[in-house]
Amino acid sequence: MCHRYRAELRASQLAELLKIELSRLDSLPDGDLYPTYDVPVVRLTDDGRELVAMSWGLLPFWWKPGKGARSTFQRKTFNARCETIHEKPTFRTAFKTRRCVIPASEFYEGPTGHAAYFRLKDSTVMSFAGLWESCSIEGETVESCTIVTTSANSLVADYHPRKRMPVILDSDGVQRWLDPDVIERPALEYLFEPFDSSLMEYLGV
Repeated sequence: MCHRYRAELRASQLAELLKIELSRLDSLPDGDLYPTYDVPVVRLTDDGRELVAMSWGLLPFWWKPGKGARSTFQRKTFNARCETIHEKPTFRTAFKTRRCVIPASEFYEGPTGHAAYFRLKDSTVMSFAGLWESCSIEGETVESCTIVTTSANSLVADYHPRKRMPVILDSDGVQRWLDPDVIERPALEYLFEPFDSSLMEYLGV
């Protein structure tokens, strides 16, 4: 489970790593980010890669609002297990047609106040595999997202009771994940391998 991460993203670094035009990098959500917050998301459009803000916690296109239901629902859908995203009704359509990348500088595991946090040793942007959706709420279009998780690597596993971590993509993995022509799980399976722990560092609580 990834329930908190940090986005301290330099525009030039993000543009270089994710191949986004600098003109599209205005007003990024940053700092510590939690479920239901707006978070930065990269998706592929007909005009290329686009950086937008989306609500963290996926609301599928068929979701209908109810009293207090939105935040409750989103707190159950801010992560999507890689093992079941192609099957679960909440995620399976987005898995085939609306994959995205969620950039981060570090992520946290453990309870607030005692959380361990992790980043890449070279301090570059981490690219989380994500899914996004669009639904209508009282006539307003709301775009939302989720972070895909996998088994934790040896570094993160020591600090996560359920042994999970985000799927972290390298540059080739980003290209593959965003490819709209790839829609079947077997062609993406290799991306779900836990990220190499030797390239990450633990920074304490």
